[in-house]
Amino acid sequence: MLLAVCTSDFVARGTIQKVERDEDKSSVTVAIGRLYRQKTRVFVSGGVRARGWTGRVSMPPQCGVKPGEGEFLFTGSVRFGEAWMGCAPRFKDFLRLYSEAQRLGTNPCHVDTD
Repeated sequence: MLLAVCTSDFVARGTIQKVERDEDKSSVTVAIGRLYRQKTRVFVSGGVRARGWTGRVSMPPQCGVKPGEGEFLFTGSVRFGEAWMGCAPRFKDFLRLYSEAQRLGTNPCHVDTD
C-alpha cells in the first residue's frame, strides 16, 4: 500500500458516493477531498462553489464497496482511459501504516497526510 502511493497514476483521499456492479467490475463514483496526484484527468473539479473533485474508478467486484462508509485512500492506474484500482483501504488504516513506516524509517516516499 505504501509503495502504491509512490508509484500510482492517481492517489486521492475521499468517500464513496455511488456503486454500480456488474459481473466484471464495480464502477465507483467518488468524492475527493484531497488529491495527492493524478497523471491524467481521473478526477475533475467540483466547480466554483464545490470544494474537491469527483470521478469514477473501477474496482474488482469482490471488494464489496458500499457508499457512505467512511474515508478511503484511492490509488491506481489508468488503462485505456479508465481508472482502475484494487480494493480501497480505509484512510485511517493507511495513516497507521504510514506513521509506523515513518517511525521505522522504511517509508518509500513522503505524502502530506494533513
